[in-house]
Amino acid sequence: MTITDKIKPDIEELKQMNIAELTAYGKEHFDSRSGFSAYKKALKQLGIDYNAMRIARRLERKNHVSDISHNEIILVTDATTERFAICNEKGDPVWFGRFFDNEGGEQSAGELAAAKKAIWLAGKIKESIGLEAITLHLQTDAQWLCWGEFKANDKRGGKARVLGELAIKYNVDLHIEHIRGAGNPADYYSRARGFKKWQDNDLASLVSQV
Repeated sequence: MTITDKIKPDIEELKQMNIAELTAYGKEHFDSRSGFSAYKKALKQLGIDYNAMRIARRLERKNHVSDISHNEIILVTDATTERFAICNEKGDPVWFGRFFDNEGGEQSAGELAAAKKAIWLAGKIKESIGLEAITLHLQTDAQWLCWGEFKANDKRGGKARVLGELAIKYNVDLHIEHIRGAGNPADYYSRARGFKKWQDNDLASLVSQV
């Protein structure tokens, strides 16, 4: 029996489900990556475009976050294969040090990990001052990361797309901007010795009102 055959008896119920409910149903009945992939294909054969629904839901959440965000922060990132740094818009270090063992390892992995840390930090800053959402202007000299902003029906971006998804998760309205490597203040701290914890900051001082 194919997966299409298995879900056919429930198809009318499935057509009434939202994306979260379709995901829960799929994980319950087809709890493997290959099984879930086949489940999505079966849904499409029966008139339910799971991927289109997921994109629409993410775009809805992104637009909602943008609408409710009235505060912003600028963070600048840089990385080597072993170290990362995040600075504020003035070039002052906010968070820098060595990567954990599961981060970095090669240049692009380090660049991506540093950007993910900046998004996570924006989420923590949002929580610490009681905001529902925050806008993050993320500046980086790794131009390929600029494809990480989530856009509907845009399949480009590769590994950088995880940044847009992470931002939605943390209610961060993400805007990624490319800067020249020579003008990146975080470059110094990604190569310097020592470290600074993100907790060692007045987080509220990093935020400005839109």
